[in-house]
Amino acid sequence: MKKGVYQKIFKDKKITVMGLGLLGRGLQVSAFLAQAGAKLTITDLKTAEELKASIKKLQKYRVRYVLGKHDLKDFENVDIIIKSAGVPLDSVYIQHAKEKSVPIEMDASLFVKIVKKIYPKVKIVGITGTRGKSMTTALIHHILNENSKILNAKIFLGGNMRNTATLPILNKIKPNDIVVLELDSWQCQGFGDCKISPDISVFTNIMKDHMNYYRGNIDTYLRDKSNIYKFQKKSDILITNTEMLKKFKLKPKSKIIIPTNKTIKSLKNINLNIFGKHNIQNTFISR
Repeated sequence: MKKGVYQKIFKDKKITVMGLGLLGRGLQVSAFLAQAGAKLTITDLKTAEELKASIKKLQKYRVRYVLGKHDLKDFENVDIIIKSAGVPLDSVYIQHAKEKSVPIEMDASLFVKIVKKIYPKVKIVGITGTRGKSMTTALIHHILNENSKILNAKIFLGGNMRNTATLPILNKIKPNDIVVLELDSWQCQGFGDCKISPDISVFTNIMKDHMNYYRGNIDTYLRDKSNIYKFQKKSDILITNTEMLKKFKLKPKSKIIIPTNKTIKSLKNINLNIFGKHNIQNTFISR
């Protein structure tokens, strides 16, 4: 995508980034927005000393920092708030922003909203689950990348993959490309807020995880995860398994694909250099 196209979306916009962090995703998103000309405020509960490595990498940009705390004023009278993963469900700052009618976005879902508006033929493949989603995402990306010439498309990797931000893919993407996104429950939560789902969704498994965040309620966890298919159209695709299908509280509207016994048997003779029963099962889904 040409810089001028997406730059119009962010140039001179007042944007609050909630959570810079040290893992790279918040840093990459912040740098991208600054390059696009946004008037950026970064707020994080970590101190300047704790975040000095990330701040150093942003020193060439004009950024306002509010560190070691959040301030309600930074969640009002702005054009967009971009929140990081793990922001509490009952965050007073996010609630304040909603009361002030400020749009709240997350990296991956904001990317999908923008790219689909400008390049509607771009295909989004989203993968979620509790165990093995990183391997499943990497495997799907590899398979598609190996066939990129046949597909006549570049294959991009984003979402929850380590040190990978999604929004900066706008720098490179073209009209017929494919984006493969690993989506954790928080990023699925962002998709739910935006009322969007990937064109092709993969839901591998569900187990108790992040229960401190979800206060022991696995149904709330599943509800966030289910946003990966909740807003799909009839022409979209959900790939899952029979066990998961029984657990869904929300019935999918999209076309459902479940690996058959024939598919599974065809993989039994392949020497897969991976560990864990869940990863073997996820390989069937990837195929």
